[in-house]
Amino acid sequence: MKHKIYPFLASILFLFNALGAAAGEPVIPTEVSEPPYSVGDLVMEQGYYIDRGEGETRINLRFFENRLRLYWIDENGLIAEPESSEATVRFLGTIGTQQRYNLLVSLPEGAGLGAPGLVPPPHIFNLILHIPASGERGELTHNIRYIAALNEPVDPTQGE
Repeated sequence: MKHKIYPFLASILFLFNALGAAAGEPVIPTEVSEPPYSVGDLVMEQGYYIDRGEGETRINLRFFENRLRLYWIDENGLIAEPESSEATVRFLGTIGTQQRYNLLVSLPEGAGLGAPGLVPPPHIFNLILHIPASGERGELTHNIRYIAALNEPVDPTQGE
């Protein structure tokens, strides 16, 4: 009888360990969210991404309804908490007849930063993104060549 109890107890312990490991893993959504986004949403891959290295969020600059949006994307492709409450985008050259600066401020949903002004297509620019220092993060300044092809969404749930 003792020999039958040991395998039974071992299998129960194995199941508890498996359930504990599964509970600690983040739940990754399988459906792509539609704007306006919230923290934790899975989004279409679109726009310009700044990769900051292993273990860091990627910064995503994109256009939504001809307005600039800035999001922080985690390693699972989900919207992460913004690491700054403001940023500045400076368009190099002119758009129409004026030089443009856009101040990006927190979106009402709290998932990223956005600019209220419209930027008419075609979205082909050289621009500079500047995110000031906040907390333990230093400032970030990045030159970007944004082309119209970056506006095409790619579904991250589809295989390559």
